[in-house]
Amino acid sequence: MTFSDRTIPPVAIIPWQNDFLQALLRYVTEHTDGETGRAVIVFPHSRPRRYLLDLFRTSPDIPRPCLIPQILPVSEFLSAVSTAGSTAQPRTIELLDRVGLLLECVRELGIGEQPPSAGEMPASATFTPRGPLSALPLTDARRFFPWGMRLAALLEDFYNQGLEPDDYHYMEGDVVDFAARLLEQLGSIHRLYTGRLDAENWTTPGYDAFRAAHAADSLPAMFAGKIIFIAGFYGLTGVEKKVFTTLRSACGAHMVLHTDPALAAKKPVHWSCKEHESLLEQWQAGTVLLEEPEDRHATIEYHEGFDLHSQLDALQKKLTQTDSLEQSAVVLPDSGMLMPLLHHLPRKDVNISMGYPLGKSPLAQLLDTIMDLQEGRTPSGYPWRRIIDLIRHPYLKMLSLHNARPLQQVFRHMERSVRQGARHTDPRNLQIEYLAEADATGAGTAAVDDEALAALVSRIFDLTLTRWERVSTPQQLASVLADMCTLLLEQGADMWKRFPVDAECMYRLMHRVIPALRESTVRDAELDSGLLYTILREVMNAERVPFEAEPLTGLQVMGMLEARLLRFRRVYVLDATENNLPGVPANDPLLPENLRGLLGLPDIRHRERVSAYNFFRLIKGAREVTLLYQAGTTQSGLFDEKKQRSRFLEELIWQDEQRTGRLLQAGTPPLHAVSYSIPAISLHDAVIPRSAAIDDRIRELLARPVSATMLDSYLRCPVSFFYERLCRIAPAEQVNEGDDHLGVGDLMHAVLQEFFTPYAGQEITRGQLDAKALTGLFHQRLHSSGLQDTLPYDSYCMLSVAGPERLTRFLNNQPETTRILKLEEALEAKVEAGGSTYWIAGRLDRVDERDGCDIVLDYKTGTARKPAQEVWKSEDLWEKIARWHPAAEDDPLPLLSDALRSIQLPFYLYLYATACGRPAGNAGWIALRDSGKEEMLFTAAGRDEVQHAAAHQIPAIIGFLLQHMTTSSCFRPRRGKHCDWCFYANLCTFRLEGPTG
Repeated sequence: MTFSDRTIPPVAIIPWQNDFLQALLRYVTEHTDGETGRAVIVFPHSRPRRYLLDLFRTSPDIPRPCLIPQILPVSEFLSAVSTAGSTAQPRTIELLDRVGLLLECVRELGIGEQPPSAGEMPASATFTPRGPLSALPLTDARRFFPWGMRLAALLEDFYNQGLEPDDYHYMEGDVVDFAARLLEQLGSIHRLYTGRLDAENWTTPGYDAFRAAHAADSLPAMFAGKIIFIAGFYGLTGVEKKVFTTLRSACGAHMVLHTDPALAAKKPVHWSCKEHESLLEQWQAGTVLLEEPEDRHATIEYHEGFDLHSQLDALQKKLTQTDSLEQSAVVLPDSGMLMPLLHHLPRKDVNISMGYPLGKSPLAQLLDTIMDLQEGRTPSGYPWRRIIDLIRHPYLKMLSLHNARPLQQVFRHMERSVRQGARHTDPRNLQIEYLAEADATGAGTAAVDDEALAALVSRIFDLTLTRWERVSTPQQLASVLADMCTLLLEQGADMWKRFPVDAECMYRLMHRVIPALRESTVRDAELDSGLLYTILREVMNAERVPFEAEPLTGLQVMGMLEARLLRFRRVYVLDATENNLPGVPANDPLLPENLRGLLGLPDIRHRERVSAYNFFRLIKGAREVTLLYQAGTTQSGLFDEKKQRSRFLEELIWQDEQRTGRLLQAGTPPLHAVSYSIPAISLHDAVIPRSAAIDDRIRELLARPVSATMLDSYLRCPVSFFYERLCRIAPAEQVNEGDDHLGVGDLMHAVLQEFFTPYAGQEITRGQLDAKALTGLFHQRLHSSGLQDTLPYDSYCMLSVAGPERLTRFLNNQPETTRILKLEEALEAKVEAGGSTYWIAGRLDRVDERDGCDIVLDYKTGTARKPAQEVWKSEDLWEKIARWHPAAEDDPLPLLSDALRSIQLPFYLYLYATACGRPAGNAGWIALRDSGKEEMLFTAAGRDEVQHAAAHQIPAIIGFLLQHMTTSSCFRPRRGKHCDWCFYANLCTFRLEGPTG
């Protein structure tokens, strides 16, 4: 019987509560009279094919022996239709070739070539000898590439809808100029691009669909003797609608929908199924309900978390409490959550069935680090932070040599050297230094041949640095990537067996990304490194690593799209937020979202309906549903953002509230709030008791001359002093990327010492000091200081301008006459404390004689910590200092620290008076960072009071600090602003956990 003898079959409806594939199997068996080999089943995607084949294998309803039907995803089906009758199969070109071809087309249109057309161009077309595309930077391939990717995607959309775009004029107000010029010639670009595809016998997935729509007349001949079943579609593209219409009318194809059963009864349907309702109206098709809806009312639980990690913790607890994970699925609306999810899944019967973006894989992170290194390269080397990122990457650290993994220690020593170096360095110069050190010490490398280790390190840096410096074509880039893969595979030992997800990413890089670069038509084109890196990043971002679960049992992990047409008893949806369901459309600068619908392309409303259908269909077929989401305001990102729960969940919650007659509150089942018991935390000072070991270390420390810096450290905070001076715990070494205050201070001191040395021992006037000579000396010493390599560029420029200005101000604020006695003089003296004698030492920047008094001066490029003037007259403070002993309850150290702030300048005043035997009249700071004025230590005191302080009070303070340091029963932290930048702040407290709150 031919099809002309039959009527068009009604659209078969399987209730979305029922198992679609089971019902489809029965329907196919029935309508093929058991000859299932005659059937051709077309699915929206490939995943249902595996489940249907498994049903054919296990179902008792299938007569055996039987032939398996031909089962195709729609992409393969359309590709087969498009090439039917062709003698030469077209080659599917990858993204890079598409963009290269588009660039050729745009350049050709820009220089005035007439685009090919099936007919004459419409009279309204405004194509001039140079045309609007002539305004584009067509020679700048790097700038065109991102636009070319969007243009290629836009043409794919038109192909999939079976549309041919026009030239769209007057778009300047809606898009940027570059996009407006492209849209103004979009129809011309489309015709030229299509003609080039045909001329080269190339194709794309979208063009396959476009050609299939134009080859619809050949469908009856192609499928003669076959019975076609179009199964499980929703939201048809323009091409699918045209092809399926032809299949139904010319081939008697059966359309099978998984949808709201109310559609068969002509009753109001769920809003997410409106696309099916519209399709039936367009086709004016009858319907038949294949099965009565099952009574499956899902039990739905909602878990409101505060971030992704709290959701994962709640999911882990739910999975642990479940006896069996058969017929269970964890559904991820965002595939980027796969990696964190894997750390929370039970270690049994877990199968992944989804695509993971290659651009988010550790392998892509390694390549991105390498490209960042090249982009940040300077004549001095590579950015130090990115070098550390490279040598810390686990793929490199885990490489083996002779069944050992020596690179962890090699790279650890390298990192230490990098942190001690400059902002830009070359790690290739570090390996020999470290290996020589390793040869001498033998630490950790005894079992590894030194030459082999050196060769491995050299090979790593050759493939991650040296060869990347010379890459100029996609072919060369592909060769470097291939050699990197060889290194990782050869030296990775069992790493790839232990980490199958990473192995799949490696396979995808080798078999998709590298061939795309190596076989591209532009593989030998000379391109700048920035464009090559852009190409590699975009090609990786476009690739998805497919995971096919086998067997089809246990807990299934899949994306929302992979779950289409499948049914599970238990469903867990992670991060069901508005960002993911229905999702926020990405901004398209080429064709804004509000224009897509006007051109006949799928817009945001269409995508929302598709997302809603996929979600509600999945929920309707489940028995137990757990929906996890994050509450809060919407932001971008994955881990730390706060989002809003999906509108789809709001609908389900509203239905629950209607059914129960009460509002659901977070924390009341079925709306659970993920929370944790947080104990009350009481912070206490971490007091360090004195011990014999501490006494030994202090005696060792004080056996050397005591500096003002050491006393300041104790005065500021005894606990900080303990860790820094006694334990010798140094802050983590790190390259200084900010201002180098120490380097600037050394520069200023050196410049002033050299400038004033000719005047030493002389009485000089302010007029004798030549500002031009001083600023010239500053520039000379600045250029030879090396600060241009350690300071940020803007800071270096500001220093080169501000330095001379401040030095000029300094000279203008010098006294009318003065005699310079000492410059950068190192002095030592003795001081008594607690019956013991100690040596103190320091370097005085400058000492002047004025009006018969010696003035000790200290240059300050930073902020001077000035003591309160009342400190010298506070009888209470001096009485407490005099009465203090180790057992005293009233410790004057905090009071002294608050009042004195720094012992440095008083220390220098006493040191000078004692070491030189000359009474000092005062001491002062010279504020080089501001006006250059002198600020005196004693502002209102007379000469006798200053000499009394220098002879009695200052040594009493020094003696008190030394006695306190050597005899106090413990070291107590002192709180203050210094805690904000103290490296040891976290060691000053300990926590006592109280009862949970």
